Amino acid sequence: MRENICMKKDNIKAPVFATAVRAGFQNAFGDDIEKMISLDKEFCISNPSIFIFNVTGDSMIGLGIYEGDMVIVKKTSNVENSDIVVANIDDIYTLKIYKNDGADVWLEAANPLYKPMKPKFKFEVFGKVTGVVRKIK
Repeated sequence: MRENICMKKDNIKAPVFATAVRAGFQNAFGDDIEKMISLDKEFCISNPSIFIFNVTGDSMIGLGIYEGDMVIVKKTSNVENSDIVVANIDDIYTLKIYKNDGADVWLEAANPLYKPMKPKFKFEVFGKVTGVVRKIK
């Protein structure tokens, strides 16, 4: 059962600055807040079809999804080729890239250390990843 951590709609807001943050050379911040955003609205967290999963393992590092991250997942079976999904493959839930060539369906990792996963007896998409949240310690 999913615990609802978002108490009231629009209760989690953060300012978005119009000034971009450079990851290279220094940049002076202005006081030019562009707008306020609601993380709940941005990711539709209060929607009952949205779930958050903790990520373990390193199979998705090529897409910038690391162990300890949280993925925001919209429950749906309607996915397209190359979507990042949470799927049940042979009774194991996993986070991978969905692949479909019309004849076969399989899951791929975003790490060359892992081989593609083809279902032997069961395959079901739980949902599509719509966001990634990472805490910096």
